[in-house]
Amino acid sequence: MAVRRVDDPERVAAVRGTGLVEAAESAGLRRLTRLASRLLGAPTALVSLVLDDRQVFASHLGLPPRWAALGQTPLTHSFCQHVVDADRPFVVADAREHPLVKDNRAIDEIGVIAYAGMPIRVDGQILGAFCAIDSTPRAWSEQDLAVLEDLAAAVSSEIELVRAAQHAEETSALVRRILEVSQDAYVAIDADGLVQEWNPAAERLFGWVREEAAGADLSKLVVPEEHREAHRRGLDRVRETGTSVLAGQRLELPAIDRNGRVFPVEFTLQATNITGGRPVFHAFLHDISDRRTTEEQLRRQAELIDAAPAAIIVRDPGGTILFWNQGAEQMYGWPAAAAVGRNIHRLLSTRFPTQLPDVERALEETGSWAGELEHRRSDGQVAVVLSRHVSRSSADGAGVEIIETNTDITGRRRAEEAREESEQRFRVQFHQSTIGQVIVGLDGNILHVNDAYARMVGRSPVDLAGYGVILLTHPDDRDGDTEALAGLFAEESDSYERVKRLLHADGHAIDVQTGVRLIRDSDGRPLHLIGIVQDITQQVQAQRERDAAQTVLAERNEQLQRANQLKLDLMGMLSHDIGTPLTAIMGYGEVLSDAELPPFLANLTTRIITGAHRIDELRHNVLAMCKLDAGELSTVRRPVPLAAALRDAADAADTAVPISCPDGVTVLANPAHLRQIVVNFLTNARKYGGGAVQIAATADDEAGSVEIDVHDAGAGVPEELRSRLFERYTRASDATAEGHGLGLHIVASLAEANGGRVSYRPDSPTGSIFTLHLELVPR
Repeated sequence: MAVRRVDDPERVAAVRGTGLVEAAESAGLRRLTRLASRLLGAPTALVSLVLDDRQVFASHLGLPPRWAALGQTPLTHSFCQHVVDADRPFVVADAREHPLVKDNRAIDEIGVIAYAGMPIRVDGQILGAFCAIDSTPRAWSEQDLAVLEDLAAAVSSEIELVRAAQHAEETSALVRRILEVSQDAYVAIDADGLVQEWNPAAERLFGWVREEAAGADLSKLVVPEEHREAHRRGLDRVRETGTSVLAGQRLELPAIDRNGRVFPVEFTLQATNITGGRPVFHAFLHDISDRRTTEEQLRRQAELIDAAPAAIIVRDPGGTILFWNQGAEQMYGWPAAAAVGRNIHRLLSTRFPTQLPDVERALEETGSWAGELEHRRSDGQVAVVLSRHVSRSSADGAGVEIIETNTDITGRRRAEEAREESEQRFRVQFHQSTIGQVIVGLDGNILHVNDAYARMVGRSPVDLAGYGVILLTHPDDRDGDTEALAGLFAEESDSYERVKRLLHADGHAIDVQTGVRLIRDSDGRPLHLIGIVQDITQQVQAQRERDAAQTVLAERNEQLQRANQLKLDLMGMLSHDIGTPLTAIMGYGEVLSDAELPPFLANLTTRIITGAHRIDELRHNVLAMCKLDAGELSTVRRPVPLAAALRDAADAADTAVPISCPDGVTVLANPAHLRQIVVNFLTNARKYGGGAVQIAATADDEAGSVEIDVHDAGAGVPEELRSRLFERYTRASDATAEGHGLGLHIVASLAEANGGRVSYRPDSPTGSIFTLHLELVPR
């Protein structure tokens, strides 16, 4: 039988290795649990570290007193163990109905009903879960889960920080011993600027032995003359205020040695005994002349890399971004200031084709990894990139760094080593790049190309050596290159980018984006040109397809506008051309009905009036549907005496029905809409329910609403139709009466426009009750 992840010894050891199983609750975790409870509106939030026999709460909020005092539960009370076993989020709306946890004792003893837990991962191990708990059923929204996921990531980071702090405390004694033999110069001075301590590294750096330096004025030993007055003023300010504004800062200042050599030093200044007596200042200094030289070299190399229309990124093995070029800014939308110092996999939501530990293992064992990744840009769009990772020693030789070259851009390595290493690293990047690169002499002939460029134009690197680069450019695009090159030589810019076409060996054109930089020597004289070439044929083709699609869309919009105009014309015809003669028909019919006519003619007159009312009802329904579809259904409400309005509606529907309505009840509605809704209810009762048997209005002064019920004694609405009774085209399959299933949908829309609603319920023992709810005007 497979071992559960909860029981995995390595995982359990990792949980204990955090130091949080027995430790007091950290302030950072306490803030995160409170934040989760506040953002999610959940009464309980937990940071649960799951062992093989129990779960321990590194932080908790909202637990019952008994469990809060214990700070842990056995696994019989743990939902979080399922997050660990599945290594993914576990979300439960009602635990009492969930097959995995319905028997869990936490339901009765802790009150866990709704649960959402996110994995807590540190160094590739899942330690437990960060969860929110509710004591009532709850459907967790996507936003709730996204917030909880982000907070779980913050919990993982906080645990890493706590663990790092513990490690730092354990090694502090070792650090002190190391400082005694530090290779950095250590200098301590008193408040008067006189040297108190001067280690061997200081002797080597400044040339003064300890016996000469002790008790001497530091400014005369190491501070250049032009900076000594500022140094003395700073000491005076500390003596007067008891505060050092430079303490704790990393500073870079010029220094001077015994032989008069001025050189830059970097140091961190600390002050002690400021409140208890005269301050003593401590500084560790080291010569940064070589670093300054290397930084200048790196700056020049960075300029070359920034010319590439591609993402070139330097990061440490943990994923922290050290360098981010302009190509990366253009590809991902994040400026370098926002990206440097952040974790690349979190910033770009990296999705690997395999597990991240496999990638790291390949880098460690072989020094490189290549594959297809998914990255998310700053605008939320997902980019699929062809990525190559190369592991190299860092500039100081003390560790490693990872150079990423992503998709169709030039991978220039960021030089952080000495000048000799920079040249070699640049050559490696040039040949391993996944996009085209070319170095061109001032005579226009190719000096070097990489394999990617040679494949792009269908030739070999050997064949292209000495080849005129202009001959590879489409004849129609050559003038643009000439003009851009003139700008480089005239020093109007250091580089340019443009889109053009290259000629393949078989004669077809290739759409490319090029970046060209003119390289100059230390005197500013041109040496050669470096070009970065990216095949964008597919992107150009996609743009053409998008343009064609937009043309088709414009034609469809025009068709829709014509259809909409036809609908508007139909509304006008229904409103005036049909409404006017129809009103006359109903009026003359009423006149005839009042006359003494033979029974045969009286019956025909009644049928004429009934048919006219039916047509008028359909006209109003069609007009309402047109306004609904056009988004133009609105109303102006005013106080309407309800009893009179109900009688008017019954007359309009030609229905004799008992009306029960309290005196003085007034509703806020559009009179015409109120009349149309009630008439529609009465007409439906006549069609499907054998006729209305009662209209009853009930006012609720406390709720400020009125309920108007239309009762019939028919067979009632089939149960399968009730949930969608007020949707469009809803009719019973065996309905014999005429209709299109629009009347009740229109009624619902009219009620909503008047700030009300409609509903249905079966009557007892038979029949139906259709209800209109409106706002009551206070009496």
